Amino acid sequence: MKKLIVKCLAILTLFASLTGCTQPTNSASNYKWDREVDFLIVGYGLAGQAAAVEASDIDPNASILVLEKMPEALAGGNSIASGQTFVVPAKDDVDTFHDYVVAMSQPNPIPEDYSRWLAQEFADQIEWISGTMDAAGFEVGYVGGGPLRWGSLVVEFGNLPGANFKGTSAHIREKDSGSFMPGGLWHGFNAAVKLRDNVEVAYGVAGTELIQDPETGVVLGVIAKDATGKEIRIKSNKGVLLSCGGYENDLEMQRDFHGVDKVYTSGSPGNTGDGIYMLMKVGAQLWHMKNQTQSGGYWLGVKTPEFDSTFILNMSFKSGSYIQVDATGNRFYNESKTYHRQHMKDLEHGKWLDLKHADALPVWFIFDESLRANESVVSPWLSWPITTENYTWSSDNSKEIEKGWIIKADSIEELAGKIGYDTETLKTTINRYNEMAVTGNDNDYGRDASTMTPINNGPYYAVEITPTLVATTGGAVRNTKSQVLDREGNIIPNLYEAGELGSYVSNLYQNGVFLSEAIASGRAAAQTAFGGKSKTTAVVEILEAGETSNNSIFKDLNDGVYVVDVNGKLKLDIKIAQGKVALIQITEGKDNMYMDGTQFTNFVNSIIEKQSLEVDAVTGATEEGQAILDSIKDQVK
Repeated sequence: MKKLIVKCLAILTLFASLTGCTQPTNSASNYKWDREVDFLIVGYGLAGQAAAVEASDIDPNASILVLEKMPEALAGGNSIASGQTFVVPAKDDVDTFHDYVVAMSQPNPIPEDYSRWLAQEFADQIEWISGTMDAAGFEVGYVGGGPLRWGSLVVEFGNLPGANFKGTSAHIREKDSGSFMPGGLWHGFNAAVKLRDNVEVAYGVAGTELIQDPETGVVLGVIAKDATGKEIRIKSNKGVLLSCGGYENDLEMQRDFHGVDKVYTSGSPGNTGDGIYMLMKVGAQLWHMKNQTQSGGYWLGVKTPEFDSTFILNMSFKSGSYIQVDATGNRFYNESKTYHRQHMKDLEHGKWLDLKHADALPVWFIFDESLRANESVVSPWLSWPITTENYTWSSDNSKEIEKGWIIKADSIEELAGKIGYDTETLKTTINRYNEMAVTGNDNDYGRDASTMTPINNGPYYAVEITPTLVATTGGAVRNTKSQVLDREGNIIPNLYEAGELGSYVSNLYQNGVFLSEAIASGRAAAQTAFGGKSKTTAVVEILEAGETSNNSIFKDLNDGVYVVDVNGKLKLDIKIAQGKVALIQITEGKDNMYMDGTQFTNFVNSIIEKQSLEVDAVTGATEEGQAILDSIKDQVK
């Protein structure tokens, strides 16, 4: 039925464009309003939050209503399940960052004034964000812990023009915590919304249809449905903002727009393209519905029956006894590269392109007992089931084997039969990999020899991998005031759009851009609707690269050795000499660590070198590194 609706809408859209007219879906005269507000926001992710706060700042007496499709316990959209980074370019280097934005958009560039606006807004909005968070009991800091510092960020596409821009990866966390906070941006802005008496959030209420004046085309309000299915007609005097996300969790739309047979989301299961259907019905011009690679990339997901969203396969493994095989039972790429540093892209033919999983299905992750017993198959800190539904994946995968999520077999032959592969093909694939692991030379795909260990310690295991989306960028074309445009490029009066829905991102995605865009576009919608701008601001200190804030917590300690317990899993000895930390070593729990020895050494050396806990968490072991920093800080205090 949904596919039929999409096709019918497409035919109506084509007819309207040929005849030069747009027939509004609804006549305002047909409706008796159940409620009237000044500003109506559909979707309570970061973009909707930023819009609500900005609108309230401009007019504290305005009535602002936010509709959120999900129940309160599952609210937050993709912003709560994301990596929690927003990018801040330096004001004195905006032009360089702009060049990078333009380069990432090729070969599907957005208008020059759009990219200029984005670059400048990303640089300017940090003062407003900081002031807003300060009042709500939160603070802005570096995503890896500690204060903001120029140069502290991962630039994903270093070969592009402008990639040398001066910037930092910012994060929001509870005040004085100094550490990474899962879902920190959403929680911080949620606290800011709660401070405003004129903002109401209605959970479990979904916007379903826009109400448009048939004569003028002005959007007058929204038809919504509550959790019981009851329809509610809401009039909005200053306009409607759609900030209800993309269509990651609409598998039919994924097939229609991308031709992907099997793809899921690691974010909110509520993102089912609702805004796109609403926009199409009022004649909006669509863009970025396909994009090369869907911008955020196809991550490697583990889909389980109990959750609508996927887990994310771990980004690196200490054990090398694993491979991935495609539909034929063969390896098909280098499994060990740090693709997550480029949002799951690989450089091919001089271009950053998707990994091949969507075209290689079914794909299975094959491993042995050495990996199974020592490290979790999935990321312990990313994805909706973990961040929002609070599932904890067992560190040795035993719980998931019992659930049947991971297939177990005593032999490769038995494993092949259980996952439906030709036995001889799978045996040949694993034997060849094992031979190359022993010689230390992957002649097939160039995998680093240090990441290769023979798969020969049974039992053997397999978990199916599916392409997983962190976001889609499709939606209506909007201008830099967040006003939605129709097929002729005209503004649809009183209709706004922000965040992931209709994103300005048109090709490659740099970490931190989506959340920065959500804030900027949400604020722009409120500023346009209310004809003003928030006066909230704060002075923001950003340290230069290598500079510390001189707030060492070690200086007042007596000399000696201090024992630090890390969540009951690790014990560390910290030696203090003359008010400085001289040594940090593991005394218990080394075998339970996700970090390898080199990562841990580099990590503690950074603490000793800086005499500070304001150091970068370890990439791929962010949660563990942050737990160590937090435990040291808590126990030293």
